[in-house]
Amino acid sequence: MEKATGIFLSTALLLLTACSNVITPTQPPATTLLSGASPASPATILPPVTMSPPFTPVTTATPTVTPTPIVHVIQSGDTLLGIALDYGVDVDRLQSFNNIANPQSLQVGQELIIPTGGDDAAADMPGLLLPTPTPLPFGVRGVAFYETPVGSLWCLGEIVNTTDVALANVQVRVTLFDANGEQAAEADAFAAADIIPLGGRSPFSILFTSSPAGWTNSQVTIIRGEAAGTLADSYVPVGVVEVAGQLSGPQFQVSGIVRNESAEQSAGSVTVIVTTYDDQGLVTGTRQAQIELEEPLAPGARAPFTLLFSFHGDEPADFNVVALGRIPSE
Repeated sequence: MEKATGIFLSTALLLLTACSNVITPTQPPATTLLSGASPASPATILPPVTMSPPFTPVTTATPTVTPTPIVHVIQSGDTLLGIALDYGVDVDRLQSFNNIANPQSLQVGQELIIPTGGDDAAADMPGLLLPTPTPLPFGVRGVAFYETPVGSLWCLGEIVNTTDVALANVQVRVTLFDANGEQAAEADAFAAADIIPLGGRSPFSILFTSSPAGWTNSQVTIIRGEAAGTLADSYVPVGVVEVAGQLSGPQFQVSGIVRNESAEQSAGSVTVIVTTYDDQGLVTGTRQAQIELEEPLAPGARAPFTLLFSFHGDEPADFNVVALGRIPSE
């Protein structure tokens, strides 16, 4: 078994100030669990969800080669995944094309060449990775759909790492079908967390800008999920303590303190991800934010955080907090 290093999943306690009860979040099962869809706000019952097994993704189509290469100059906040999505290219191909050993080591001002050739052109270029392998079989739970007043449709859910390794590049596809079994809409989503440790979980969200009329069923398909490998070494263990959650007007507020649990390594940045659930364990909301640090979080050091965000349905019955600390860029 590969040991996941440098990451920490912290489960928060939900403090309901109105009744002074402390609720311990329910841990996800060790096997894949897919819940039916929850009621849409305020009371429309939406169709159930089914799960399909993993498959090998089809190679992403790319534009025709042009004489002038496309060059992207790294800006503050850029990630390899974000750049790949912006240009519509495969993240593995972008990484190998530019000989990037560690995606977390990108530097501001660094120039990346965007691979724009088709499959034949890619085969002629040295150093490119093989096609994406069959994804590891992780779990998906708490999937729910919520219609909005403007006619769009949110799909929220949670990925559970039921494998024996830390996961990275986790992606799912949600497909909606009509009563005849014909595809009505389809969209992909990556897990909010870059790394999901053993037994860990991470939310995902998809916004269908227009809710398909007459859709009656849905399916979640595992598209991508790879062993994190050495990427896990880019993270340091970060704990979450003194956590409380409560209503703040129409929104939900979660506050607490992150603490660097490493004995030697500072955290250059810390990202906090919160997921809320209803009393059936369906995901009702999610929010992630990077904590503002004046300097790297030293071993044993602490820093406060507060997240305020909207949710669907009734007041959350439970919530979970994930903290990811990344080593400073050199």
